[in-house]
Amino acid sequence: MIDKLDILGLSTSLLCAIHCAVLPLLLSLGYMGQSLQWLDHPLFELCVALLTSVFVYASLVRGYFKGNVRRHTLFIALFGLLLVIIHHFLGRWTTLAVVSGGLLIALAHFQNILVHHGASRA
Repeated sequence: MIDKLDILGLSTSLLCAIHCAVLPLLLSLGYMGQSLQWLDHPLFELCVALLTSVFVYASLVRGYFKGNVRRHTLFIALFGLLLVIIHHFLGRWTTLAVVSGGLLIALAHFQNILVHHGASRA
């Protein structure tokens, strides 16, 4: 059975990466009206980062300590989470860092899904 936390974590991380990649483009092109300005609010970004962190912890960190998550999958997720957390301090690399971080976290959840789905089929 595929863990629902991995599905939620994968979805949240991908949405985070897409949001962080597309939002600066939309803002610079002037395509965002006042009704969508909340997407650029720091509180929204903080909520997404916290939600992503909760899914990484609940699914991958706890799973690792239970012996259900591979070490390299955990390291990929933690490195991605680190990039998401510190991206504001990386100057002009901020967008690349946060998008890469979101994609790495999504990759870790996806790997975990594949491992568990493959194990449940065997």
